[in-house]
Amino acid sequence: MKPTAMNLIGRFVFICALWAMVAGCGASFDIETPPEMVAVEHGSNKYVGMTHEGVVVRVNVYSQGEGSRDVPQGSHEFWLASTRERMRTTGGYALLDEKEVQSSDGHGGTRLEFGRDQDGVPYRYWITLYVTDDNIHVIDAGGRQDRFENAQDAVERALESYVVER
Repeated sequence: MKPTAMNLIGRFVFICALWAMVAGCGASFDIETPPEMVAVEHGSNKYVGMTHEGVVVRVNVYSQGEGSRDVPQGSHEFWLASTRERMRTTGGYALLDEKEVQSSDGHGGTRLEFGRDQDGVPYRYWITLYVTDDNIHVIDAGGRQDRFENAQDAVERALESYVVER
């Protein structure tokens, strides 16, 4: 059977509709890029924004639980303790502060603030965790301390805009 123009158009419309549904379902977060930053990458499970001085805000969303290719199911407390330990033992970071935070849509999370000297230069590194039944949202921000302090307002605005969609 030879494909007709109507059959090809019908298939195209169906594929476009299917793609739109899948793309819409894939987003698991939203974040606004402040004017002091540019979005270098923005996908359904990943985001990278940076300032002209190299301060970076990065989002990674990992699927968790049964059938997940990423990581096994764990509670917020489990992932928080794991992050603290990993940063201390493998990254050489000192925990400077820990605070409860809330996403712009009201989801509770925790921000860990770390510091470290590298070749005599101090660095700041924040990790914010939001854990849902399906996902672990890891938002990290960091850079040289002097540059981070210059960009801190922009970093905080980006973090305050974060929406946990699932």
